[in-house]
Amino acid sequence: MSRFVRRSLPPARRRGDRRGIALIVVVATVMFLTALVTDISFGARVRFLAAAHERDEAKSYWLAQTGVAIYRLVLMGDRQMQGNQMVSQMLGGVTLWQSIPFINTGLLRMFAAGGGDVEEDDVEAYAQTGQVSEEVEAESREDTTHFGNRNFLDFDGDFSAEIKGEECGINVNAMASRSSTTRPSDTATGKQILGLMTGEENDQWLRDRNLDKYDLVDNLGDWIDADTLVASGKGGYEDDFYNSLPSPYVAKNARFDTIQEIRLVEGWQDEVFDRWGSSLTIYGSGKVNISCADDTVLAGLIKAHVTPIPTDTEIQRILGELHNYTSMATFSSGSEFVTWLTDQGVTPDSDLASEVTTKTKVFTITSVGTVGDASAKITAVIDYTSSNQGTMVYWRVD
Repeated sequence: MSRFVRRSLPPARRRGDRRGIALIVVVATVMFLTALVTDISFGARVRFLAAAHERDEAKSYWLAQTGVAIYRLVLMGDRQMQGNQMVSQMLGGVTLWQSIPFINTGLLRMFAAGGGDVEEDDVEAYAQTGQVSEEVEAESREDTTHFGNRNFLDFDGDFSAEIKGEECGINVNAMASRSSTTRPSDTATGKQILGLMTGEENDQWLRDRNLDKYDLVDNLGDWIDADTLVASGKGGYEDDFYNSLPSPYVAKNARFDTIQEIRLVEGWQDEVFDRWGSSLTIYGSGKVNISCADDTVLAGLIKAHVTPIPTDTEIQRILGELHNYTSMATFSSGSEFVTWLTDQGVTPDSDLASEVTTKTKVFTITSVGTVGDASAKITAVIDYTSSNQGTMVYWRVD
């Protein structure tokens, strides 16, 4: 019996060994399947989130497109209504595009949800996040104002758009047509840019930075003229400065393609562009629209074309009188503007009437669409000089 037991023990140990190996195989299989399932689940989740983000990016792009399209309709309507005295009186003498300076569906949602009132908390939340709350969005979709059988605000996300008339600023590209013997700062455009930089505060600002406003204007002219020689009369080559930079480049010797390109011009980096860049443009006929130009541009025009140059105090008085006048009437031509200035006790030169206009034909539309964490920004420049439908001269998506 004992011999039988001793002989039977080794097989029992072999069965125990096999059970241990089987347990290890089972544990390893479970671990492998767990890792596999986790990887598949994680990959599916990543693909789902990526697809959702791409969906939101597509939605945000088309929302931004909607902002551009609405303003194109506004501009087409504006051109159709030009010359209609009744419409002009209804709009207070301003054009249709000026009466709608921006479109913001987030604000529209807050108005719709609040029944015409906007809660301060909703405004603060929108300012921080760029989106309205889920409650405001849901309530705005239930508004009774419908287009067809859907509410105008019944869509995901929001868009905001604004419009700017390019001829409301001073066109630096106009200096490209000057003769080779004319200094850029002596052209009408150059004088107007000098006017922007003239005044007690501006003079002190330039002195503090050891900058010469005539050099700054001449550098703009050198960047866009066809030759490579410095036009200020100091002599030398335009590229001498640019070749000495850590990352050298040469003057373009052609018109500016974007307004930000001005930052490449000697002296116009950073502070100078930040101070006066918003008053400049690279589009339009070269004439300044006095009906939409801001106070900085108007002051520059007056300083450029009035002799003697008015003091800052006198400029403020003239601008105040101008605001009072334009609140009740509008100028129909540059000659009327010159006559009005003369009545204010100043003496404009004979060039001012031909350097200003009351019409704008080139516009920049900036529209931003936002859906969730995705956003798209479209910048479009449209020229209506030769077509009521407009010609797209610049298009950028960010």
